[in-house]
Amino acid sequence: MFFDDSLKGLKKELKAAGADTAFVKSWQKNYDKVRKQSANLESQYTKEKSNLEAVLGCLNKMEELLVSMNGGIVENDIKKELPQLSKDMKKYQGDFNLEFLISKEDKEFHLIYETILSLCGKDMTDKKNLLILHSEVENLMAITKEALEKQWPEFKAMAYFYLEHTDRELSKLPHQEKMELVKKTYQVEFYNPMLQVVEAALGSERANKIMEVELWI
Repeated sequence: MFFDDSLKGLKKELKAAGADTAFVKSWQKNYDKVRKQSANLESQYTKEKSNLEAVLGCLNKMEELLVSMNGGIVENDIKKELPQLSKDMKKYQGDFNLEFLISKEDKEFHLIYETILSLCGKDMTDKKNLLILHSEVENLMAITKEALEKQWPEFKAMAYFYLEHTDRELSKLPHQEKMELVKKTYQVEFYNPMLQVVEAALGSERANKIMEVELWI
């Protein structure tokens, strides 16, 4: 187990095994950045997922209201509840810009979101407005549910990727290919070179424990 933001323990162990620690000192610069940024990314994704779940809750309530309105719910109830749900959604509107959840480039999501907020301010006694709003709510619910089911890369892999790369390299790819690109970049450019150094000095079993566990405690 090594100290926070330091490879002092590892370098000592490698030196005792006769390894050249020059590469390790160079690698540590990115390691320290990755370790710090992976925690930041985890916090960002956890918060944004929670916000997206809150939006889905608003959408579910909206759909229930709209279905009830078609069934003859009292008009005043709609007038009271729809604006409040719209207000709740408005709080989260600018929060969604993470590539592996809802990207800022996801024009469909952001456009439908804005359309729903706009429609909630219109006259819901107009059947046309009611039908359009209901359709848009269903569309956004589908996109939101799909986003919430997406897998994310490991945060340390994501953190390394963003040291030298940007979302521009990911935005046009299908989700699974994004995952694979981030993982491959992390392994080829960051993980494997260090693994080879540690493995050569300390053996496979010890190297795997260091690379997978001890470096990230």
